[in-house]
Amino acid sequence: MLSQAWLCRAGRHTFEREIFIKAIISLLILYLGLCQITSVYAHIYAEDVPELPQPSYSAASVVLMEASTGTILYATNAGEIKYPASITKIMTALIVLEHTTDFDERIPFSDRAIFTTPRYSSHIAMDVGETLSVYEALYGLMLSSANEVSLALAEHVAGSIEEFVDLMNRRAQSLGAYDTHFANPSGLPGAGHVTTAYDMALIMREAVQHPLFVDIIRTRRFDIPPTERQPEVRALRNTNRLIHEGAYFNEAVVGSKTGWTNDAGHTLVTYAEQDGRRLIVSVLGGGSPGTFVDTTALLAYGFQLPFEPTKIFDAAANMPTVPIFQTTEGIRTEIGRLPLRANDNIYFYLPPEFDTSLLRYAFSIPQGLAAPIEEGVVLGSVAMYVQDFRIGSALLRAAKSVPEYVPEPVVAATPYTAGGSVAYVPQYYQDDYSYIGAYEISFWKSEIFLTLVVPIAMSAIMFIISLVVHFAKRKKRLRKKLHARYARYPEYYRYK
Repeated sequence: MLSQAWLCRAGRHTFEREIFIKAIISLLILYLGLCQITSVYAHIYAEDVPELPQPSYSAASVVLMEASTGTILYATNAGEIKYPASITKIMTALIVLEHTTDFDERIPFSDRAIFTTPRYSSHIAMDVGETLSVYEALYGLMLSSANEVSLALAEHVAGSIEEFVDLMNRRAQSLGAYDTHFANPSGLPGAGHVTTAYDMALIMREAVQHPLFVDIIRTRRFDIPPTERQPEVRALRNTNRLIHEGAYFNEAVVGSKTGWTNDAGHTLVTYAEQDGRRLIVSVLGGGSPGTFVDTTALLAYGFQLPFEPTKIFDAAANMPTVPIFQTTEGIRTEIGRLPLRANDNIYFYLPPEFDTSLLRYAFSIPQGLAAPIEEGVVLGSVAMYVQDFRIGSALLRAAKSVPEYVPEPVVAATPYTAGGSVAYVPQYYQDDYSYIGAYEISFWKSEIFLTLVVPIAMSAIMFIISLVVHFAKRKKRLRKKLHARYARYPEYYRYK
């Protein structure tokens, strides 16, 4: 009897070991399959995103930003509060550009603008009562970093320096530069005059949207003609060594704004372009010529990053329609709707970390088109934006021809003719069309879902099915063995 009980326990342990071994094997197969999937997926991106050596720099705070999208590609102490020095003049120039319509208007230099500017600071030796055009003053501001020019521009634009500084601070807040506060338009040390490397990159990103600003910062030399008090030409030379021939020249750099005070150290904000990419580098708390060396290293790192061609507009999926109208007997009626199409899909090189949900598009479409219209005629446009920055556009053309509509005469007073056809009923024009939407890439069609989520889900389903089949077979085998034991040891199981 003892040997029979032992045999039963031994058989039960054998089955349990069999189940355990099969479960381990199944899990191992599932694990190896998932490893293969994820390794292939990782290998794809390992080829696209090579390991790059980290840039070396000596400045306290640095930011590398992709200018079109505002994506931060590299940063150290980006939000640390620092003194800006003369890179403040980027915001000064931005306010002047946004509030000026006549750049030939002459600016008089007041006593305050001249005598509150320390003679040891940057200036171009302007005198009281002397005038410059706004255009010339902007060159003096950005190339020579002239402090008296910044004060004269502030008084000209806002009426007073205090009002101008208020404009600067409100504009900084609107750009998201929340850690920035300006006390003056020049950048000289002042109570609470602070910023961050990230905030200055944001401000430069907005400023380079103005073509005149870009033209100014890329200029190596500018000559101010004689004025009322100065019979000779003032030759202004850009303080940015990155655009001058020499040891620090960088052909990708479009322009920069330099700054220096004892408290701030050397500061530099740079805008660069290469192969269709636009980068901004903000360096605060650096040395001389360390800011130029740091900027070159950061730009080299940024231009090597593997930007990906991303479809920002799908021509087939975005075909808006516009109403077509015709005036008949003085009544304007809608006779149909015409689809518009772009010639091609639009791609833009974006960093791999870019969030495509930030993309949006806006259509510019006429509201009152009249037939006839030929196929292929340009009728509107679409612009792609990242937040408020335009990164692409395309023309929209008529997808088909629309002939002139000639209504058939109504032969009966009822809405139906004798033949049963419906008579033409005018649809009165309503100007209530809106064509602004957001471009989104579906997650269900994304590479991550198709190459990672789907295989994992299928593997999990197959594993569950295999477990169900295994336990069903196990139950059947146990039942057969139990019947065999009953037949072999009837006396034992009779008493159990």
